[in-house]
Amino acid sequence: MNKPWKAASAIIAAAAIATIGLSGCSAPAGEADGKTLKVWWWENDDSALSTGWNRAIELFEEKHPDVKVEFELKTYEQMQQSGQLLLDSNDAPDVLEYLKGNATAGVVSQAGLLTDLTDVAKERNWDLDSTAQDVGLYQDGVMGSGQRYGLTNYGEYVSVWYNKDLFAQQNIQVPSSVQELEQAMDKFAGVGITPLALGSQDYPGTHLLYELALANMDKDSWSAYQQFEGDVDWTAWEKAAQTVQDWTARGYISKDSTGIAAQDAGNAFVAGQYPIFVSGTWWAGSFADEIKDFEFDQFLFPGTDLHPGSGGNLWVVPEKAKNKELAYDFMEITMSPEIQNLLGNEGAVPVAADEAAITSPIGKLTTPRFNELLNSKDGGLGWYPDWPVAGLNDVLVAQTSDLVQGNITPAKAVENIKAAYEQGKPSK
Repeated sequence: MNKPWKAASAIIAAAAIATIGLSGCSAPAGEADGKTLKVWWWENDDSALSTGWNRAIELFEEKHPDVKVEFELKTYEQMQQSGQLLLDSNDAPDVLEYLKGNATAGVVSQAGLLTDLTDVAKERNWDLDSTAQDVGLYQDGVMGSGQRYGLTNYGEYVSVWYNKDLFAQQNIQVPSSVQELEQAMDKFAGVGITPLALGSQDYPGTHLLYELALANMDKDSWSAYQQFEGDVDWTAWEKAAQTVQDWTARGYISKDSTGIAAQDAGNAFVAGQYPIFVSGTWWAGSFADEIKDFEFDQFLFPGTDLHPGSGGNLWVVPEKAKNKELAYDFMEITMSPEIQNLLGNEGAVPVAADEAAITSPIGKLTTPRFNELLNSKDGGLGWYPDWPVAGLNDVLVAQTSDLVQGNITPAKAVENIKAAYEQGKPSK
């Protein structure tokens, strides 16, 4: 299971410090030999992404029989803690999986450690006209526009996973508005069932808060928050904070959720203890493998056209890479129909698959919905709430926990979020 939510907080201090010294200490890249391709990623061997990328290596070797592929499996923590230094090394790989976001790819692109792929994409006619690919664009370290420094071949989004059996027992239909969702949760609470599996100690709490804030945002207010284009509408966040507190008071959320991590919340949903779990598609494969005692499904959070989600982490080419053309060849293969369709059938969410070629039940569930978000003209992928500035994730988690516990007013919680946001904003 990929863990995109960890990227924002653990590397912030290291990333900020590294930026100061990296741009001035780079040695020239080594000479290209055209005989080796060095590839790094951190995905586990049993993951859908690893399955797809290993097949991509096989296809690369078929097309380049004289090239030796040198693969190294890294860990997520290695790239969090030491990614910048590894990129600045003369032993940097030719292509690697790297973390998307302002505090990660934004930092190293601004420091001159990544190859600008803008012209490469044009010369090779890469079809990147998709909002999923916005995670590879950076302007002065800010994600979403500017030059292309990365390419993603998979995506993710947050939805509402639900227990179809429990819904049927209470004669509840899939809600199409927040009001209908509240009516459904009220029905569960009325028979002694806490509706929401919520790990307020972790990202599920912040994702729920963000879903509710997005329900009160339009594209302009979203751009103000995520891309610093205009003034942020903090009233949207106050309404969201008030709703979290109201839902807790009504018994839709357990106060005990403040001690529950994301994995525990997901496990509780798998065990059938809760009918609803608001979380991402990174759970899809494990749900398909582990849920045996009931039927599950998903729907997009009602009442909003914007949903937390984005393209996945990035393929990047270090500026010091020795065999960049081979790196580009490998990246192209990961975007090929064979690899894209394989990812979809294995439980990942491909960015450019043929829906007709996705035949696994879980792939047929998640891939069309992701494409629906990509093709939306009124909304689509809303990124994640902690992305705008470094350090925001910890503040969001703390404020959401305090809201659930009733230790803080909605206005004060948003005041604290706003203070962290304003403090971390880049100066113009």
